[in-house]
Amino acid sequence: MSNIFTSEITVKNFIKYVWPSIIMMVVIAFKYNIDSILVANMLGETQLAALSMAYPIQGLMWGLAVMLASGSSAVVAIKMGEGMQEEANEKFTSICVLSVVMGVLYLLITLVFMEPIIGLMGADAQLEYHIKDFLYVFIYCFPVTFLGLIFEYFIRVDGSPGFTLILYVVDTVAHLVAVLVLCGPVGMGMAGVAWGNVIGLYVLFIVGLGYFLFKKNRKIHFRRFRFQWRFIGHCFVNGSSEMVSESSSGIVTFCFNLVVINLAGATGVAAVSIMSNLHYFIISVFLGYVTGISPLISYFYGAKDYDKVNQVISYSKKFTAVTSVATAAVCFLFAGTLVQLFERPGSELYEMAVTGVRWLGFAVLLGGVNIIASGFFTAYGNGVISAIISAGRALVFLVIGIFLLSWLFGMYGIWFTITFAEVLTLGLTFFMFNKYKDIYHYKIL
Repeated sequence: MSNIFTSEITVKNFIKYVWPSIIMMVVIAFKYNIDSILVANMLGETQLAALSMAYPIQGLMWGLAVMLASGSSAVVAIKMGEGMQEEANEKFTSICVLSVVMGVLYLLITLVFMEPIIGLMGADAQLEYHIKDFLYVFIYCFPVTFLGLIFEYFIRVDGSPGFTLILYVVDTVAHLVAVLVLCGPVGMGMAGVAWGNVIGLYVLFIVGLGYFLFKKNRKIHFRRFRFQWRFIGHCFVNGSSEMVSESSSGIVTFCFNLVVINLAGATGVAAVSIMSNLHYFIISVFLGYVTGISPLISYFYGAKDYDKVNQVISYSKKFTAVTSVATAAVCFLFAGTLVQLFERPGSELYEMAVTGVRWLGFAVLLGGVNIIASGFFTAYGNGVISAIISAGRALVFLVIGIFLLSWLFGMYGIWFTITFAEVLTLGLTFFMFNKYKDIYHYKIL
C-alpha cells in the first residue's frame, strides 16, 4: 500500500496521494460535458434539451453504482486498517458479483418501463424521438458501469490512486473519439452520442479488470466468498449519501425540466442544462478531493490513529477555503467565456445561460463545505448522516427551491435555486460536525 498509510503524512506525500483523484474527477466532469458541448455544437439546441431530459435514467444508474462502490470501499478500507486483509478480499469479491447482478436488473427494469418513463417527461414528439434514440443504446452499458465503478474505487483503496486517473483518461479519449466519429462523418445523431458513452465505459471496465488480474504487489485480490447480507446492508446504508447525490441529480433534472419547459420552452431547458453541466464541472474539484481523502480517513480511523485524521482535516479546511473562493471568482468573471463552449454569443440561449452561471458563483462559494462533509461521514462509516447532508443539498432543498422560487420569481428563481439549497444545507452541516466531534475524535474548528 502507498507509503502515506504507513508513514508520517507530509504535504508532499498528501498532495501526491490526493491530486490524482482531483484530476480524475475533473476528467470525468469534462467527459460528461463533452456530450453536451458536442451535442450543442454538432446537433443543435433541441438535441441538447433531449440529452438533459434523458439524464434522470442515467442519474439513478450512477446513484446505485456509486452507492455500492463508496459504501463497500469504506468498509473494506476500515477492515484493512484493522489488519483483516483476507476478510477485506472476500468482501471485495462479493460486492463485485453483486454489482453485476444489480446492473443487469437495472437494465431489464429500464427496458420494460422505458415508454412510460419517457411519457412522464413532458416532451413533445421531436424531443421524445431524440430521447429514445439515445436511451435505447445507452442502457446496454449498465452492467459494466456498475462493475467498472467498483474497480475504480477499490484501486484507490489498494493504494494506487494514479491508476484511477489512467482509467478515466483512457475512457474519456475513447468516448470523445467515438462521439466525434459517430456524430460527425457517420451521422448517427443521438445514437452516436450513446454509443460513445458505451464504448468509453466498456474500455474503463476492461482496464480496471486488468488491474485486479495482472498487477503485481497489490493487496486486494479476488477470493472465494459467501454473501454476507449484513455487510451488503451496511454497504447500502453507508453509500446511501453518494446514491442520493448521484441519483437525486436525475430527479432534480426532471423537476427542473418540468418547470422550465413551461417557463421558457426547449431554450430554457437547454440553458439550465448548460448551467448544470458547468456546475458539475466546477464542483468536480471538491468531489475529487473528498474521493481522495476518504480512504485515508477510513484507514486511520480503523487504525485509531486520530492525530493523522485531524492532520487530513487541517489540510482539508485550507483546500476548501481557497478552492471555494477561486471557483466562485471563475463563475462571476468568466461566465460568458464558459457558456461559449456550448453556444455563440448573441442568442437567447447564450444570454439565459450566462445569467445562470453567474448565479452559480454564490452556490460554489458555499457548496464545497457541504460536499466534503458528506464524504467525510461516509469515510467514517456513518452513511446515515452523510445521506442526510446529501439529501438536503442535492434533493430536498433543491426540489423545494425549484417549485417555490420559480413560482415567486420565474426564471430568476430557477437561477437562485442551487444557492438556496447550499445555504440551508450549510446550517445542517455544521450542526452534524458539532454533534459527532467527540464520537469520532476529530477537530473541525
